[in-house]
Formats: sequence, C-alpha cells, structure tokens
Amino acid sequence: MASAFDSRANNFDFLRLSLALCVVYTHSFHAVVNGTAMEPFKDFTHGQAGLASIAVDGFFIISGFLVTQSFLRSASIGSYFWKRVARVYPGFVVCMLLSAVLVAPVAGAASVYSSFVLRVLSFLFQTLQLREFKYVHAFAGNPVHIINLAVWTIPIEFGCYLCLAVLGVLRILKRRALVLAIFAGVLVLIVASPWISGHHPGGFSPGGHSLRDGWLRFSSMYLAGMVFYLYRERIRFPLWGAITAFCVLAIACVTPNAWLACFPIAGAYLIFWFAFHPRIRLQDFARYGDFSYGTYLYAYPIQQLIVLWLGPRTNPFVLFLIAVPLSLLAAFFSWNAVEKWFLPSRKPRHAPVHARCDVPAIGSVVD
Repeated sequence: MASAFDSRANNFDFLRLSLALCVVYTHSFHAVVNGTAMEPFKDFTHGQAGLASIAVDGFFIISGFLVTQSFLRSASIGSYFWKRVARVYPGFVVCMLLSAVLVAPVAGAASVYSSFVLRVLSFLFQTLQLREFKYVHAFAGNPVHIINLAVWTIPIEFGCYLCLAVLGVLRILKRRALVLAIFAGVLVLIVASPWISGHHPGGFSPGGHSLRDGWLRFSSMYLAGMVFYLYRERIRFPLWGAITAFCVLAIACVTPNAWLACFPIAGAYLIFWFAFHPRIRLQDFARYGDFSYGTYLYAYPIQQLIVLWLGPRTNPFVLFLIAVPLSLLAAFFSWNAVEKWFLPSRKPRHAPVHARCDVPAIGSVVD
C-alpha cells in the first residue's frame, strides 16, 4: 500500500501562509493597549497557548518534516547548508536593512553605539546570528517598544537545522527508532517540567520563556516533524484518526499542563492530515510565490507603524484588517525581489514536494 505521504500535490504552501497570518492576528492584540488580555483564542486553552504560539509550533513541525527530507535528499552536507542559508538569510538581511534605514528613524529608535563603525559592526554581527540589530527608544508612544517582535525564533529554527545535520552526520537519522526514542524522551521531560521548574503541577502554566516554552518545546515540535517523515510509509490518515487527534487536543485544553505534551503528536497528525488530504486541493496556492516568510518578517514593523499612526488604543481587529494586506504586499516584493533569486533551483511552483522543501518555520511565540 502506498504511503499517505506519497502525494506530491500537498497543501503546505497554504498551511504556511495561514500560520503566518495567525501570528499577525495574535500580534494585533499584543501591539495595542490591553490587547493581550483581549486575545480570545488563549481562553480556549486556559492560557496554555495563544494562536501565535500554536502557529509557530505548526511551523516547527512542518519544518522538521520538510528539512529532514531536504537533508536526506541533499548531495552533500555542504549542499544542505547552502539551501538552508540561501532560504533564510537573504530575506532576513534585507528586512533588517529596511528596518534600520526606514523604520527605525520613524520609530525614533537610536543605536546603542555612538560610533558609526561600531553600529555597522554590531549590525553585521547581530544579522549573522539572525538577530535584530540593537537599538533603544523605539516606538516610545506605542505599548510595545520593539521594531520586530517576531524574529527571535529564527535563530532557534536555524539551530534546529544544525542539530538535524549533526544527527545526520552521526547516522542517527538512519536509525529512526532512536529518533523516536529521543522524541519520546523530550515529551517525558515536558510532562515532568512543571515539577522540575517549580510550577504547581495541578494548575495551568501560562506561556513564557520557561523550560516548557523554550528549547524543550521547540525541539519537541521539530522532532515530531522528523518522526512523521521517517515513519511516513507506516502512517495513515483515516478520518477517525483526525477526529481522535482533535478530541485529544480538546481534552488538553481543559487539562492542566497537557497542551505542550499533546500538540507534538495530535497537532502534528492534524497538520499532515490536512497537508496530504487527497480531497483538499490547494497545491497551486503559491503559484505566484511563497509569501509566508515575507509576511512573517514584515508584519510586526508594519503593525507598529499603524499603531503609531492610529494610536495605542487602536482596535486589534481593525489593526489586523489593515496590517494583513500591507504585510502581504511587502511579502510579495520580498519574494519577487529577494527570496526567489537565492533558491538553489528556480523550478515552477507546481514542482514536486521535494523541490519545495526549503522554507523555514517562522513566527513568534508571543501570546
């Protein structure tokens, strides 16, 4: 019997852009006065995860699947890293340059260095690390004094690329049972983390940069994608499986500290069920370009500029409706002017899935 993952007519392009827009949605609440408390989706999980957090987890799951595929199909380790660098760095570098030259002056931001040479060197060093350049006093009149809130997950994503390469070089990827065991061990640590970190195990743990919401969380999502790829010929997607996964997540919403332990399995199952469903035909969604990365890179600076213009008490839904078309426009130019020219192979967007596996997981986990 053929694997459910054999279909080259997948829906990953639609999923990635949808997840990027989910991040924009949550950030629309985060960027305005009292907006975070108004974000409705977080109530469904009893504060365990907001929509942006779930979207970013989805990005990491998809990336774990596709980048594992990319590594195993690369001619060499050098070829693998070139594809990773070419897909992530050009768009990021141009976004940071535009933010420094255009957005920062409007935001009233000032460099932390008085010397021009030190500013340039700092910018280059931070960009090399896939981090935002250093500044102070940005958007002083806005509730959030940050130019681009979303980019902090990008170095974590690239770190996952490096870790995957190490597993490949050590030939651990050839022993999928060992990868599955590592994944199971991470899930055990997530379940045990409320006791390890001192949280009350009977209560709901809010999101934050904690043991559960840092590298442990991201590695569990990335490993989930890797495991689904390595076991792809043994996984099937009946409707009852999707219903079961949905019910598991529904129970996790009302169970203390259960969401992060359940989403890497049940959430990943639903993502791949949708991505490869034979009756959901969205494979040509990105025929004009892949705008998910550009949407993620430019959305928050655009939202901050809108808040600066309309005022800090802007309705978050209004902010979202204004920010989405502007972000998509910026993503259109990012793709056509920058990103697509650095792809290792400029094949048509209807090419097989293995020719389209060089898109990073992107987003922010701010709730």
